[in-house]
Formats: sequence, structure tokens, C-alpha cells
Amino acid sequence: MEKTLLFIFIILIITIPFLYRFIRLGSFSWFVKNNQLGKYGNYYQAEQLRFAQILVGYSYFLIHGSMIWGYANIILFAVVSFIISIGMEIIGTKTGFVFGGKYEFNLNKSPGPSFLGIPLVIPLAWSGLIYMSLNFSSHLFSEMINYGQSSNMITATLRLYFSRELFLLFLPSLLLVIIDLVLDPIAVDEKRWKWENPGSYYGVPILNFVGWFITAFLIMWIFSMIQYQIITDKHIGYLFKYSPGFFFCLLPAIASRPCFERGLKTPGTIGLVFSFGLLLSILIQ
Repeated sequence: MEKTLLFIFIILIITIPFLYRFIRLGSFSWFVKNNQLGKYGNYYQAEQLRFAQILVGYSYFLIHGSMIWGYANIILFAVVSFIISIGMEIIGTKTGFVFGGKYEFNLNKSPGPSFLGIPLVIPLAWSGLIYMSLNFSSHLFSEMINYGQSSNMITATLRLYFSRELFLLFLPSLLLVIIDLVLDPIAVDEKRWKWENPGSYYGVPILNFVGWFITAFLIMWIFSMIQYQIITDKHIGYLFKYSPGFFFCLLPAIASRPCFERGLKTPGTIGLVFSFGLLLSILIQ
């Protein structure tokens, strides 16, 4: 079953940057200038594909989590992440707190159902991103511990100052803030949502990133308080076990292409450098 699920997940990863582009443009194109994007009439068909891809990916994470964490824990995580993230989005859109000011989603560019002006795909995306970031951080932590009594100064320092609990709350939250530096400018440029008072970072308020850290940290902290004991299955294959984390490494680089197409040079550069750093952190273990 692991191999089948992993094969499906790999196919999904491949289709994310390529199949969406093919449907939207009507032909394969690696790079398109921003002023050409509006000339193609298959936008809504492509968005329906994006919605389906998110649902398939989310389903994979649920199945993956049930095998890694157990059914009870992945259900708890899904419920907590959904409720907290949509609650924070509602507060943000209605009051202006949390994400740097009042903002509004363009529901015409968000396929699928919505609740109180929040596309339900948004809390699913929150949950998926946090799960991937947690999986990556878990890999990093486990490899760090497996280093044993190494004399490596950096490893020894990390082991001294980071407990597992702190590591798996702080690091994933920080990683999500960095990836949002890449993702939010794209969404604003595509007019998926906008702030009443646009911020200085490609229309995104700087305090938005503080809100991202707080929201992610809160979700993982609450989950850590109520989760059941996780018993690791030693028979789960390495690639399958950390597949969400490996995809998390590639996601910033995938997102960098539309950044450069739209003239978002800083987010695009951050995406490439961030992916390189994440992959390098795995390779040097």
C-alpha cells in the first residue's frame, strides 16, 4: 500500500506545476510573461483542477497521518487546524487583527464552497502546509538525535537548546512564515485576496507574517496538548514516511516560477534559495 500511495503522491507533485499550466494555457509553456496570462480563457477549468489537486493532496496527508500518527491523532490535527485557521481568517477579514489589517477574499477566484467569506480551501491549505512543515521538522529532529554523541559543535548545540516539543513548535512555524513570503505575493498579484490598506511587501502587510507565525504556532501547540501518544511504526519506509516533508522542500521552488513570471523577483529568489536550503539540510544529515 505504501508504494501505491507514494506513486500517486509523486504523480500529484508532477502535475501541480505542469498540468495546471497546460489546462490554463491550452499548450505546454514553461514560462509566460505576466501580460500574457490574461489572454487565455481556461482559467476556471484550471482552478477546478487546482481545487481537485488540493483535495487529493489533503486526502493523502490524512491517510499518511493515520499511518504515522494514528487515526485519532490525524483526526484531532485536522479538526484543530481547520477550526483555528478558519477562525483566525474570519477574525482577520472582519476586524483587521491577526494578519496586518482587514482584507477580503475574491470568491470568484476561489473554487469550492466558502463560509462567512472564507473559501474552505484556505483552512485545508493551512492544514496541509503545517502538516508538511511538521513532517520535515520531524525528519530534521530525528536525524539530529540519531547523530548520537557526535562531536559536531552545531549538532551538539542544537540538541542542548531544543527539546522535541519546542523544536516541533518553533521551527515549523518559522518555515511557514518563510514560505508565505513566496506564496502571498502571488495570491495578491492574482487578486485572490487583497488588503484594504495594501502593505509594503508586494501589497502584503509585514504584520501578516507575524499572524502566520502565531496561527501556525497556536495550531501546533493546541494539538500537542491534546494529542494521543504517537507510537512510531518502524516498518514504514523512509521515502513514504517523510514524503510530505520532501514535497515541502520543493514547494518554494515550484512557486518561484509564477513569481518571476509576474515580476515578483524578491519572492521568486526567496523561493529558490529556501528550497535549496531545505534540500541541503536533508542531504548533509
